Amino acid sequence: MNFEFTFTNRLAFYWSYFLSKTILLWFEVKKPKFAMFVHEMRYSLNKFIDNRSMAGSPFATEYVETCSGKFNIRPHSTDMSIISPAYERRDTLYLTRLLHRLISLDRKILVLDIGAHVGAFSVMTGNSFRDYKNLHIMAFEPALQEFQLLEKNIACNHLSEKVETCNVFLSSIDGRKLSQHFYGETAEEVSVGPSSTCKGNDEVTHTLDSLLGDRIQNFDSIVMKIDTEGAETTILKGGIKLLKSGADIYLLVEDFINPEIVTFLEQLGATFVTKRTPYNSWWQLKRKTLHSVTQPLNISCSF
Repeated sequence: MNFEFTFTNRLAFYWSYFLSKTILLWFEVKKPKFAMFVHEMRYSLNKFIDNRSMAGSPFATEYVETCSGKFNIRPHSTDMSIISPAYERRDTLYLTRLLHRLISLDRKILVLDIGAHVGAFSVMTGNSFRDYKNLHIMAFEPALQEFQLLEKNIACNHLSEKVETCNVFLSSIDGRKLSQHFYGETAEEVSVGPSSTCKGNDEVTHTLDSLLGDRIQNFDSIVMKIDTEGAETTILKGGIKLLKSGADIYLLVEDFINPEIVTFLEQLGATFVTKRTPYNSWWQLKRKTLHSVTQPLNISCSF
C-alpha cells in the first residue's frame, strides 16, 4: 500500500496554506476580516512552534461570515480557526471536485459529517450544493455545546432541509453507557452522533449501522468525513454493514492522531487514494471506479 504524503503534495500543501491565510483570506472572509487575519497569523505561529497546538482566538468574536457560509462561534475559542476557509483547504477542494464528479453522473449522494463540530464542513457542502436535490447531509456531533452551535449554523444558512443534525454518540457497540461526554477517552467508550430525526444525547452509544438502517439503500454514493480525535476506528467498526453495502464509498479520514486507522482500512479492503494535508487521507471502497475527479470547481459564495 503506497500510503504516504508525497513531496509534491507536501509542497502544494504549504503553498496553499500560505496563500489561503495571507492573501485569499481577505477575499473569502466577509467579516470580521482583520480579526480573522490576526487570529490566523497567531494560530500559524503557534502551529510552527508546536504542530499540535490549537490556539484560541484572542478576540471575543461570536459571528463570522465567509465564502462558505454564516457561522456562530464561541469567543476566545478555536472555532474561528475551524470555520476559516483556509482550514484543511486542499481536502475541501478535493471533496468539491469529487462531489461535482458524482453529480455529473447523476448519483444519489449521502454525505456523513462525523465529528461535525460547529458545522464548517456541513455548511460549506450544503451551501455549495444547495440546488442538487439528490444530495443529503447527516452531521454528527456528540458534545452538546458544539451541537447547539451546529444546529444554529444550519438554521441561519437555511439548510435545515439539506442537513440532518445528529446528537448521539457513535461507537462500535449500541447501548454502552458513557462516562465522559467528549472524544479521546478509551476507544470503545467515546465517539459521536443524531437531532432532526435522531434525537437526544441519552448517554449511551449508538452505531452507524443501527442509526442508518435501510436508508443506505436509497443512495448510490456515500461520502464520509470522519474527524473524531482518535475514535475513527471504533466508529467505523460500528458501520461494517454500511461499509460493505455495495455503495461507492469515499472516506476522508483524520489519520495522524491514530495511525491504526490505516491498518484497519487496509484490512477492510479500502484503497488509499491520496493525502492532501498532513492531517487527513482519502480512501475508497467501490464497486465502480471513477478514474478521474477533475471536474472544474463551481463554488458559489452566495447563501
